[in-house]
Amino acid sequence: KDNDMNFHIDFIYAMANCRSACYGIDQISWISTKMKAGRIVPALATTTAVVAGLQTLELVKLVKNLDIEAHRNAFVNLALPYISLSQPGAPKETKLTEELKVTLWDRWEVKPPQGTSATLGEVMELLKSTYKLEPIDIFKGSKPIFLKSTMNTAGKAEEKESLLKSQVKDALNVGVSQGYVDLTVTFSRIGEEKLLAGVPTVRPVSYTHLRAHETSLHLVCRLLLEKKKKKKKKQQK
Repeated sequence: KDNDMNFHIDFIYAMANCRSACYGIDQISWISTKMKAGRIVPALATTTAVVAGLQTLELVKLVKNLDIEAHRNAFVNLALPYISLSQPGAPKETKLTEELKVTLWDRWEVKPPQGTSATLGEVMELLKSTYKLEPIDIFKGSKPIFLKSTMNTAGKAEEKESLLKSQVKDALNVGVSQGYVDLTVTFSRIGEEKLLAGVPTVRPVSYTHLRAHETSLHLVCRLLLEKKKKKKKKQQK
């Protein structure tokens, strides 16, 4: 409560400046603390509370696995006051090939049969056979792992073959205990050079899976490396 006599502002002032001292942030005066708290409290009690409540309602529907028709978009303006609920519209479809259409909510998952021992070439072939798209370049963060234009130049044949035959965990220099690694992979239609656009984004899956998605000009693959659960269970026994 914004009342000078209950020491609430004093407490906020003290804690805020303790945090500032810990993180090297400029400290704030008592009156500035009072002014900011006075603006924040009404906001928390109005718009923030409304949005949090509406989000919770939609989360309950999601947990109960209700149909899309049960969900709602909400438009709120407390100054009027005004609130309007509407059914969500269908996501926009993007046509990648004659057989393949995707939306913003789609997720691509492929599981290399070889697990974490799969080679880089096997992963690329699996993506190609699964989605009928041609993998072009592979990046780990900003570091290039495989660049098609570079590997196809004269004198690179042996290096290309060696890289494609290397296991993913070795090519990316990661350990099994790391959990997962993000890869950015550019794709084109088979027989074409133009990069695809409009493919949905990616999120992690279980560690032995590879999930691919594309942002505006590239597909992102997430390869989650296996955690040796069975081995740990045996050791515990």
